[in-house]
Amino acid sequence: MWKILGKTSLKKRAKKILRSPRLLLITGILTVLTTTLLFANKGLWRHLELSHQIAERKATLAQLESQEASVSQKVNLLKLEDASTIERIARERYELKRPGEIIYESAQQ
Repeated sequence: MWKILGKTSLKKRAKKILRSPRLLLITGILTVLTTTLLFANKGLWRHLELSHQIAERKATLAQLESQEASVSQKVNLLKLEDASTIERIARERYELKRPGEIIYESAQQ
């Protein structure tokens, strides 16, 4: 029963707006302004989308900066190390050897 009353009053309001030029003009202007504010190039949706992109990129930047700090710290440590330490790292990680040297690998895994 409430639905019927709600629909009739809504229909009456719509008819009243359509009959009155002043209310029709105000409704049209408000509709255009609302649509423009929400969906235009510099509208609210675009603003929210750009804010979200900025937050994502700031998070990515913070992650990359921490990785850069870690890598630069490792580089600085390698610069301070002597040649024998660098040679040891190269032998372990990249299986490098000196000319004429034979490498024996153990069967343990």
